[in-house]
Amino acid sequence: MDINNQTNYWDKVADQKVFTHPLDLPFLQQHIGKDAAILDYGCGYGRIVAELLAADYTNVTGFDTSEKLVQRGLDQQLPLQHVENVDVLPLSEATIDAVLLFAVLTCIPTNAGQQHLIDILYDKLRPGGIIYISDYYLQANTDRYTWYEGDKDNYGVFTLPEGATLRHHPREWIQTLLKRFTILDEQIISVKTMNGNPAEIFQLIARK
Repeated sequence: MDINNQTNYWDKVADQKVFTHPLDLPFLQQHIGKDAAILDYGCGYGRIVAELLAADYTNVTGFDTSEKLVQRGLDQQLPLQHVENVDVLPLSEATIDAVLLFAVLTCIPTNAGQQHLIDILYDKLRPGGIIYISDYYLQANTDRYTWYEGDKDNYGVFTLPEGATLRHHPREWIQTLLKRFTILDEQIISVKTMNGNPAEIFQLIARK
């Protein structure tokens, strides 16, 4: 299994998990209009896509690598598509106004995997387009964290008892990851994780 695309895990839990990172519409509405072309990558079962459609955004599509998560959303008639990986994302370059990436980086443990994703999404964005990321900085309970394959620049990796390998992030790594973007806004929010544990997340919007 590709550690950066753990579809076996997500297919296994597709009917069980409830994703929790909140969509802050006022935070987003400062930067895009209702007719913006929006890509929700790593959309899961389409929770955010459904919220955007309910808020009268008219051009929203979600993509995910878990076929069973996508099917869960398709059963609700949501505009979702399954892709094997980000390399086959069926979108032309410079055609998207906004990319949403909600709790996706945490599912990609390696620096290389995260950078590859961000580089592809950057190319899909129009000049001046934005990326809205919701994810985790390092949390207070650091005993669980380790380095990926001993790489001292790839910290924050941990494995859930149920088998998924996840990551929380040093702030400086997120800055490095987004070095081609200009960060416009950022906020810290308290949430419960998909497994019901309290956590602090960051949400940021950055412009190409």
